[in-house]
Amino acid sequence: MHRYPRTILATCCIPWTPTHEVDVPVFRRAIRALVDQGLRDLYIFGTAGEGYAVDQRRFLQVVDLFVAESETHDIEPMVGVISLSTATVIERIDACLARGVRRFQISLPSWGTLTEAETETFFRETCGRFPDAQFLHYNLRRSGRLIGADEYARLAERHPNLVATKNSGADVRMLAALFERAGMLRHFVTEPGYSYGSLLGECGFLVSIASVNPALARAYYDAGVRRDGEALGTLAKELALMTDALMAAADPGLHMDGAFDKVFHKLHDPAFDLHLLPPYRGFSEEAFTAFRQTIIQRFPNWAAGFGGTASD
Repeated sequence: MHRYPRTILATCCIPWTPTHEVDVPVFRRAIRALVDQGLRDLYIFGTAGEGYAVDQRRFLQVVDLFVAESETHDIEPMVGVISLSTATVIERIDACLARGVRRFQISLPSWGTLTEAETETFFRETCGRFPDAQFLHYNLRRSGRLIGADEYARLAERHPNLVATKNSGADVRMLAALFERAGMLRHFVTEPGYSYGSLLGECGFLVSIASVNPALARAYYDAGVRRDGEALGTLAKELALMTDALMAAADPGLHMDGAFDKVFHKLHDPAFDLHLLPPYRGFSEEAFTAFRQTIIQRFPNWAAGFGGTASD
């Protein structure tokens, strides 16, 4: 039995004003748009949501806004907690629990790559400290190490509230091992991995570039649930080509997840700001426009529902 439902997991990026404050109306509108488009399993403050960059004041402000919108739409909020300090992680989980949040996404501290023993300590201080909460672990190379299937199995045995993982870069071998040896956890993968991961096991879908068109993102997810190889292949090819177009349009030197994910929000709401919190850089307006035009011209079926721009 899986500890977490099979679903589409989607991130909510944070739009900032020129003074690096939350653009509250645009943020609320972005959440509502995702829900209206059928994406109801939402989270804030992953790597794309700049969870690594916010101070405590902005963290709590965004959490309060997100929780309020989640209550309005009757959805279960998930909050990402990223910090080099485990004490800060604990403090933020405590603050979220006081606000009614029960689902959390955590990543390993990365100032120094954790050993396996240190990783066990981190999970004891998070999952073990908060047994009434549920935890998804984001397994990413930015943390300095990846957790493998056997280690996940041991952690899951010790912590029944470790319920899921995000393994966006997992290849066939890794996914096969995760399904075989840590199958009690729900493993979420992004567009490239979902095409073959769905044929290997019941993976969840961590939507990224497919959020360009939520209806087609749902079609891709459903094809995986059906194990429809032909439909998966057709959509996976289009998504791969769109990813190439996104990378080709990007300004030189961009390397933060949020720089790309904010583009997907702006395609539906022209008021969504592309800037990241300093010192990191986001897409320029010119690069965004170039990508938008490429999608309209080369992938018109994915462009349905785009918001207008001043150039239209």
